[in-house]
Amino acid sequence: MLSFLNSNWKKSLAVTLALAGVLAFAGCGQQQQAKSNVIAVKSMQVKRQDTPDAHEFTGFIEAQQEAKITANVSGRITSKNFNGGDYVRAGQVLFTIDQRTYRANELKAQADLANARAELARLSRDADRYTQLYEQNAVSKQTYDNAIAQRDQARASVEAYEALLENARITMGDTQVVAPFSGRIDTSDLSVGNYVTAGQTVLATMSNLDPVRIKFSISENEYLQLSKAYSATGARSLEDLQLVLSDGTVYTGKGTVDQVNREISSGTGALTLKARFENPAHMLMPGMFARVQANAGTLKNAMLIPQRAVKEMLYKKFVFVIGSDNKVAMKEIKVGARVGRFYIVESGLNGDENLVVEGVQKVNQGSTVKATPMTEAELDTAVDLSAGNAGSSGK
Repeated sequence: MLSFLNSNWKKSLAVTLALAGVLAFAGCGQQQQAKSNVIAVKSMQVKRQDTPDAHEFTGFIEAQQEAKITANVSGRITSKNFNGGDYVRAGQVLFTIDQRTYRANELKAQADLANARAELARLSRDADRYTQLYEQNAVSKQTYDNAIAQRDQARASVEAYEALLENARITMGDTQVVAPFSGRIDTSDLSVGNYVTAGQTVLATMSNLDPVRIKFSISENEYLQLSKAYSATGARSLEDLQLVLSDGTVYTGKGTVDQVNREISSGTGALTLKARFENPAHMLMPGMFARVQANAGTLKNAMLIPQRAVKEMLYKKFVFVIGSDNKVAMKEIKVGARVGRFYIVESGLNGDENLVVEGVQKVNQGSTVKATPMTEAELDTAVDLSAGNAGSSGK
C-alpha cells in the first residue's frame, strides 16, 4: 500500500513540474514576441526657427529665340561655312546653294530691262515729236494719242522689268543662307552636295544663348502670394529669382519673370511662367534642368520637419508622432516650401513633437517603436530604415 502511494505522488510531482515548465516556456515566448513587435526607428524633434520663406520650382532652360533654318531657293549645297556646335553671328553665311541658274536668271532680267529702257527712250522721243506736230495741226488727234499710249506702255514695261530684276537679285541673294541672329547652331548632318527644297528642307537649327528663359509651373495660391511678396533685398519676389543648376551650384545672375501664361491649366491647376536670365558666359544651354527659387521674406518661428519624415497617401501628407509610451500616432499635416532637407509645416503640428524620420514605411498607427535620435548631418548620410537597411537615402 505504501509503495502504491509513493508511486502516485511521484506521478503527481512529475505532472506538476511539466506544467510549470510549459507555463514558463509560454511566458518567455510572450516576452520575446512583445520584444519582436518593437520597431527600431530614427527620430528627430520638430525645429522652430526664423526661416526664409523660399519657394522652389523645377523647370527647364529654353532659348529666347530659336529658328529652324530653311533655304528660300532649291538646289544643291555648294559650301557649308561652319562646324556643328559653333557660335555664329547674325548675318554670317552658313550655306551656299548652287548659284548658276539663279545668276543666269539675274543676267536675263538685266538684259530684258535694258531692252525695255531702250524701247521707252525711242517711244518717248516719238511722243515728243508727235506732240509738237499735233500742236501745229500737222497730225491727227488719233496719231498723237497712239504715240502717247505707246510711250506710257513702254514706261510700264520698264517698271515691270525692274521688278523682275529685283526679284532675280533677291533670289540670287537667297542662294546664301545666313544666320538670322547670333547664337549656337546644332550639329547639322547636311553637307556639300545635298539637295535642298525651298521652304521644306531644314538645313540647321540654331538658338540664341543670351539671354535665356526658364520655363516652370506654379500653383495658383503660390502665384497670388509671390506676386504680392518682396524678397529680403526689398525686390519683388518674382523679379528677384535665383537659379540652382542640376549639380547643385547656384547661378550668379538673378532672374525676373517676364512671361505669364494667359490661363491656369484645367488639368493640373498650375500656371506656366517664364523667367529671363542674362547669360553672358553662355553657361546656360537650352534643355538644361534647373530649379528656380523665389524668396517671399522671412517666416518667424517657423516649424521645420525633415522631408524624409513625411509620408504621402492619396495626395495628403502625414507624419508619425512618437508618444511618451513609445507608440506612434499618425497625423495629417499641411506643408509649405522646402528649405534644404526640410519642409515648412503650415498646420497639423504644435511644434514640440518627436517624429519618426527613418523607418516611416515600417510603422503604422499604434506601432511601438524604439527611437534613436538623429542629427541634421545624418539626413545626408544615414541609412533609411524604411528601405529595410538596403541602401542609403536619396537626396
